[in-house]
Amino acid sequence: MADHGLKFEIESKTVAEFRSLDKSGELILQPEYQRQAVWPVRAKVSLMETILLGYPIPEIYLAYETSPEGEQTASVVDGQQRLTSLLEFLNNKFPLDGLEDEKLSSKFEGMLFKELPDDVRQEFFQYRFPIRRLSNLADEFVRAVFARVNRVNMVLTEQELRNALLPGPFNDFLKDCAAHQISTVSGVFSGERRKRGGDLEFYAEVFGTCIFGLSNKKTELNERYDKISADFENYQDRSAEFLELLTLLSNTIKWVGRTRWSNIVDMFTLLHTSWGLRAELKSADHFQRMQVRELLDLFQRAVSERKRNGENGETDSLLESLATIVDMSAEEVEKIIEEYTSGVRNSSDLGSRRIRSQQLTLLLSRKIKN
Repeated sequence: MADHGLKFEIESKTVAEFRSLDKSGELILQPEYQRQAVWPVRAKVSLMETILLGYPIPEIYLAYETSPEGEQTASVVDGQQRLTSLLEFLNNKFPLDGLEDEKLSSKFEGMLFKELPDDVRQEFFQYRFPIRRLSNLADEFVRAVFARVNRVNMVLTEQELRNALLPGPFNDFLKDCAAHQISTVSGVFSGERRKRGGDLEFYAEVFGTCIFGLSNKKTELNERYDKISADFENYQDRSAEFLELLTLLSNTIKWVGRTRWSNIVDMFTLLHTSWGLRAELKSADHFQRMQVRELLDLFQRAVSERKRNGENGETDSLLESLATIVDMSAEEVEKIIEEYTSGVRNSSDLGSRRIRSQQLTLLLSRKIKN
């Protein structure tokens, strides 16, 4: 049996060798545990400048795996951003804009790789990266190395570390949530948040809240994540219900421009509140769902108006319309809106979360439980 202890071989590879590995399909830039490429162009250009100057670059970790048929692949454990940037430059995906070295800037500023002189490109291809080679290690060891290296370097978010260390059905479920149409139509996640796993973390926190109740995000998220991930089979039915709820809300809410539901805080409250009323929402007839649709639209508009201190002059009409739908007085509805809006401050605080969920539940339940 092979020894699966953590042993590293130190070697080096040229830019040309990395290009060949990529072209042959032997280089796996983004293993399942890796994050997406997130470097801005400025950082990519800085790396190319470093290579052109011949300065050293931190070592890259590669996990080699050889099949019984003799086929070999190299997965990038650490160095994905560097190698992705390198290959993009070789494929003329970005120019050398913003070079800091005056001599290089005077010669190559604004050039694509193909526009560099032949001798410069030839020398560029010969630049050597230091490599730490991991050979035929079990997947859990490779993931542990990935997490450890990145934790020490402080380059991964908490969710990116979870993705690396806790693969499996819970992680797959979170990806299904992130890929759901509600994530797109709501506009709740920025491109940067998605790249760093913020969408997965959001759904992990909401689902955990639906299962275990409201909490302070910072104190209990990791514990709940570990618990669900380790025993996801026990949560399989509820995960299916959660996805059904996402579909129901996606088809019910008015998605016109940015709404309150485009904010993480409000979307969190909407999902948690709706989960508690999911049986009623699911069994509601068409007329009730249309009224829920109108209620949620008027509610989010009233909250936005309240946060703007009524500068659009729509407060009274919104409160009156909302009061009519839920069969309450405008004064009662105004108090609910004020309470909810107060809970938007200190958004991750347990007390604020409780206030928001209580007030939205109060309105929604008036409509679907009557």
